[in-house]
Amino acid sequence: MTETVRIVQLYPVELGITGDRGNVRALQVRLERARVPVDVVRVGIGEALPADADIIVLGNGPLSAMRIVADDLRARAAELERFVEAGRSLFAIGASAELLSEGVDLLDGEILDGLGLFPFRVARTRDRNVGYIIAETPFGRVIGFEDHASRWTLGPQAEAAGTVVAGKGSFSLDGAAGEIVRRGESYASNVQGPALPLNPQWSDAILTAVTARRGIAWSAGDAHTHLNEYADGARAAIEHLVHSKDFSTIGL
Repeated sequence: MTETVRIVQLYPVELGITGDRGNVRALQVRLERARVPVDVVRVGIGEALPADADIIVLGNGPLSAMRIVADDLRARAAELERFVEAGRSLFAIGASAELLSEGVDLLDGEILDGLGLFPFRVARTRDRNVGYIIAETPFGRVIGFEDHASRWTLGPQAEAAGTVVAGKGSFSLDGAAGEIVRRGESYASNVQGPALPLNPQWSDAILTAVTARRGIAWSAGDAHTHLNEYADGARAAIEHLVHSKDFSTIGL
């Protein structure tokens, strides 16, 4: 019998406001379509992480939510460091990505200490980046939505995974805009949407790493065709809007 892959959504209530459960669902369904057993566990404040977790997904939330989970997350710092260092997969979007950085400099001068799992620092800004984003990455063209008021400064050891071709991105990269910081098989990003249903190739990069580490036979195939077609349609619509002469930004 094929071993079960365990996906954890950490802080689903506090950090799950931008469709972040969709990232969990995308990974889950792609495994299920390949007949790989999946167990999804939702872990809240004060609850233990499963020792055999394969993927941890963290989502987005306001500054108030970051403050609510910050102490609990810091208490898990050593455990999460071991998780990432072991080559397991962590996927963090928005506020959670900032909490996993080296720290967040807020507009009022307060510093929100990070865990340092990813080698970048965050500065909150008064200018908000809102709109569609497209980035070229080693795992294909990533398409999604960005909505953040922050800039990241990468440390010398940081691995930038994406070069932005449309949108603002999270950081500067060799004179261009960059998006997605990668450490091993873990990712920090501001791409929402949620990102993984829109980008099956990114999901598959994560799942390929997870199943290879576990010795589980898995690959995308005919069972994933319709999922990919839905994603392709949404991606094409976004690209059309981005490149349309009549489209400049998204009004709020």
